[in-house]
Amino acid sequence: MEVNNSPNQPNPSERGAALITTLLIATLLLIVGSALILTTQLAQGMAIDSTAEMQAYYSAEAGVNVALNVLRGNVAAANGTKATFRNAVSNPSLNTWLTYGTAINGDAAISLGSNSSLAYSIAVSDPDNTPAGIQPERLKLNVTGYGPRGSRKQMELVVSRYLFDFSPISTILVRGNDDNSSRFDGFAIGDSNAKTYSGYDHTNPSRSIPVFGTTHPTDFAAAWAEINSAKPNTVSGVDKVAQFSNSQLPEFLQTADNARDLLNGLQASATNSGRYFTSTPNDFGTSANPKFTFVDGDCSLSDGAGLLVVTGKLTASGNVSFNGIILVLGEGVFQRNGGGNGDTWGAIVVAKFARTWPSAENGHSHPFLSPTYDMNGGGNSTTGYDSNEVDRALASNGLRSLGIREY
Repeated sequence: MEVNNSPNQPNPSERGAALITTLLIATLLLIVGSALILTTQLAQGMAIDSTAEMQAYYSAEAGVNVALNVLRGNVAAANGTKATFRNAVSNPSLNTWLTYGTAINGDAAISLGSNSSLAYSIAVSDPDNTPAGIQPERLKLNVTGYGPRGSRKQMELVVSRYLFDFSPISTILVRGNDDNSSRFDGFAIGDSNAKTYSGYDHTNPSRSIPVFGTTHPTDFAAAWAEINSAKPNTVSGVDKVAQFSNSQLPEFLQTADNARDLLNGLQASATNSGRYFTSTPNDFGTSANPKFTFVDGDCSLSDGAGLLVVTGKLTASGNVSFNGIILVLGEGVFQRNGGGNGDTWGAIVVAKFARTWPSAENGHSHPFLSPTYDMNGGGNSTTGYDSNEVDRALASNGLRSLGIREY
């Protein structure tokens, strides 16, 4: 038998190898193609879900803005009632001012326009559990935004009625020199026997704070000497004068840097609300409409109400009346000239410190210096503490957001 050893003759053991190779390559291509198709489908689904999630997020944002608009008093109920922090807690969904007409997964919601898949719901709570009958200082808003395909986003926002945190510790607080020894540049309470100073709360006389507040022994002694020489019977309160330690002071008076930070923040708020001035403004608000007023420079006070901040010298006549908070921060000079019948109800703070300085003094200490509180004459005027006027003053610039988060 003749054997064919030709190199072109296929080896019997290799028959079918090409078919197997082809099948393996085809299988690999099929796997890659399937993976590509699956990835495309997943990407498309994720894009659709991402859009729905974004729409839910914007719905929640819209709900936050609507809730703030209600709390600012810009939306009245059918009976004309506007929202306050107190009645908002009693109507946590704000349904007294807003109309819920959509049900999403069993939740009552408010639609955004004609698109029923975009909506939001609101829940208001009092994080401080303020006693009934008292306006809460803060509210927490939980807003849920709804979007297509069952998407939802939740936001939490805490708001305050107050422009900044402040609780008076005396009717008139004169922040002393940081060296804890230098006397006031000037301290006089007026020599009229008819003028009065009071630490008793005008709103609730059962409560009282010191009439004059000082921050070191030299000023404390000077204040007592002035009261005893200027008709001590005209100063009424459980404590006529008190000396406070640094830790007892409001935070913005504990360091001059804190005071500068507060002024910068208040100036920004005043600028945004159109109440920033570099000289005496035409109005300081009224009892019916207290206003926030920031005067960056000297100022001559006239009748008004609200929160007044003056960085220069504040001058008033004896006939001027003011209800609210007066902060003389910077030059730290408050001077009231002549007798009169003007009354001041609320609280006053006077502190002196440099707000700016030459670049050559960068890195140097710029502490509190010696301030001036000077009333000459006095007439029949009254200067007294009033917690209600303090509250109205702090709330005179509207709501302040303390923080927002998505959860």
